Amino acid sequence: MEKIDFVITWVDGSDPKWQEKKNVYKKPVKDDPWATEENSDSVRFRDWDLLPFLFRSIEVNAPWVNHVYLVTDGQVPSFLNTDCEKLTVVDHKAFIPEKYLPVFSANPIELNVFRISGLQEQYVFFNDDTFLVNPCRPEDYFKNGVPCDEGSLNGINGKDEIFAGMQFQNMSLMNRHYSTRNVRKHISKWLYPGYGKNLLRTLLLLPFSRLQGIYNHHGPMPILKTTCKRVWKRDGKLLDETCHHRFRSPFDITGYVFRYEQLLSGRFVPAKSINRYLDVTMPIKTIEKAIEKEKSVCINDGAMSEAAFAKRKAELHRLFERKFPSKSMFEK
Repeated sequence: MEKIDFVITWVDGSDPKWQEKKNVYKKPVKDDPWATEENSDSVRFRDWDLLPFLFRSIEVNAPWVNHVYLVTDGQVPSFLNTDCEKLTVVDHKAFIPEKYLPVFSANPIELNVFRISGLQEQYVFFNDDTFLVNPCRPEDYFKNGVPCDEGSLNGINGKDEIFAGMQFQNMSLMNRHYSTRNVRKHISKWLYPGYGKNLLRTLLLLPFSRLQGIYNHHGPMPILKTTCKRVWKRDGKLLDETCHHRFRSPFDITGYVFRYEQLLSGRFVPAKSINRYLDVTMPIKTIEKAIEKEKSVCINDGAMSEAAFAKRKAELHRLFERKFPSKSMFEK
């Protein structure tokens, strides 16, 4: 079996030094037309202090992982055991070209992750709000060197204006090279029965010639480095433009394009997503049931008052302490 690495991106938005650096480049809110409550820094950069549980979940439920790379902007979590042989903390400066730095958006980071020195051809990309809550297998992510993923068409979600804009940019790029004809070429992979109700979206969108969107399961993404290199070689000018955006913009291209490239070229094994997407504002019982039932969960942040944030943070810590009570090799 070929080795599989994990890559996790993380930032401590409460770090005064990081905030000071960010504020040097950040537009005042009054001058930013995309500054809304949902897109505010307080939501996007606040830390729920759940990162130790992500590492515990990896040790317990994916002990087969070859190596874990934690990507940070010069920050090292205080709990981290940096002497762990299975862990490398990677600063942005170590893999993101200097002309793009500093960056305060996930998009330039995700578009350049494949440049990390020593990273295996097969890697799984994680955000720090995703947890492997039950045993996972290598075959959940790769089979015979091919990514396992769900190929389902979808529309563009307009709830978050910036994210909707980025989805549009992603699809605009994909439509330069692909269409629904490419979906039909690999139709058995796109109409895999295991996708369940998502099949309906694909069937409804197949009659369009242009791609309207692709379903995102908001979970760990299996990516091949060769995919990233191919997209950069072909579309480097557009990716370069995004990488010059220090903050999120509706005109950004995101790291999802690597996944879309794999899907639309047919370089994937059809598999129902093992991830459950959750909003942190959901009832705590809903989150608790998902943690017990699913293989992995993404607990996405959402707008809430400081009091509600403190209460929910304590509730989540209690849930994860019960699920993963013992420290991992990644902790001091």
